[in-house]
Amino acid sequence: MKKSLFKRALRNFAEVIIIYVLTTLLAYVLDIYSVHSENLLMVYLLGILIIIMQTKSFLATVFSSILFVITHDFLFLNPRYVWVSFSRNFAITSAVFLIAALIVNLLVVRLQKQIEISKENEGLHKKLYKASEGLLSVHGRDDVIEYADNALTELAGAEVEFYFDIDMHDDNEAKKWCYKNSAKCGHGEVEFSDANCKYLPIKSNHKTVGVVSIDCSHKEMSNETELCISALLSQITIAIERESLESERRDELQLREREQIKAKVMKGISHDMFPRVKLINETATSIKEGKNLMEDSEIDEKLVSIIDNSRYLGEVVDNLLDITKDK
Repeated sequence: MKKSLFKRALRNFAEVIIIYVLTTLLAYVLDIYSVHSENLLMVYLLGILIIIMQTKSFLATVFSSILFVITHDFLFLNPRYVWVSFSRNFAITSAVFLIAALIVNLLVVRLQKQIEISKENEGLHKKLYKASEGLLSVHGRDDVIEYADNALTELAGAEVEFYFDIDMHDDNEAKKWCYKNSAKCGHGEVEFSDANCKYLPIKSNHKTVGVVSIDCSHKEMSNETELCISALLSQITIAIERESLESERRDELQLREREQIKAKVMKGISHDMFPRVKLINETATSIKEGKNLMEDSEIDEKLVSIIDNSRYLGEVVDNLLDITKDK
């Protein structure tokens, strides 16, 4: 860490010296063409602005401001090449220049931070739009959850995990609290603020159906990131509901088709069974009424017919039981 700070300070110092030399050369060239010393001071102020943008360092701004004022006083104010460090004009000029430089430093640094935040937010919203668009083409509850896991991980820049079957005997008290109270908790929140993860409820039809955890141990989550995550989580919930409804609709359609097939099969079997039952009945009746008048071979033939048709009916009944059995 100290090594990194030293390298950064050394780099800032080198940049200040380079900009100082170039600014002084520019001021010297303008002085040859009789540009007033007040305008030359503006050149040094421009140099300060460049230093601020390059280094973003308060110390570099103060150091370069003092250096630039001394150089301007020594090279371009009459009498030239004479140190007048204790003059009243030098003190006033130095104070005004330093104040102006610090104000510019503050404004530039704040502006750059705002630009960085804007770029980061723009990137977040692009990821949110891409994830939302992708959800429309994902089908199947498991595929939606897998896609949501990847999308939230990319959006949050941290590990994400979904929990749908919450065990109230689980050791994770934060997860159970989030599910039970349908409110976020964990890292940075009032409840379980010391946790490494932030827990957000997954709501469906005004009911909590699960919890999603976001690892915050390596990176703090900004307010804009949390808003984007909440927005994406709402869309994920809608996608899960959509797939659940679609699954129920498919199950209902399959059940209806199955019932229709059963009805058709039973109707066909009934038409096939009735003639055979009637034949068995007629054959048995004829044997009973005319057995004394029939030869043994004729009786055996009719008995074989009864046996064959009975066996066939037994097989049909077994198949019917298999078809009507609920799986």
